[in-house]
Amino acid sequence: MSGERPRFEPGLVLAQVSMRVIVPMLGGAILGLVADAMARTSPQFVLIGLAGGTLVSIVWLRGFIVSNAERIRQQDASAAAGSERGEHEHTTTERP
Repeated sequence: MSGERPRFEPGLVLAQVSMRVIVPMLGGAILGLVADAMARTSPQFVLIGLAGGTLVSIVWLRGFIVSNAERIRQQDASAAAGSERGEHEHTTTERP
């Protein structure tokens, strides 16, 4: 490993969060539409599908946040340990 701290990539984070919200909710709505068509009910299964998709999104987002928070804590701890040993982190925006 090069020792360089990974950069924050907001586009990647936005894409991951969007997919963790859109896919379950859209999937729940589509499954609800199919179930409503088969059962000849109106919005009953669509609402159930949206509620289920929302719950899945919440669980996925929580896991995403917890895993990223743990990764950031580990990086900060290793950076702090490196600075205690006299190693300095490269803080300028210039590239070598």
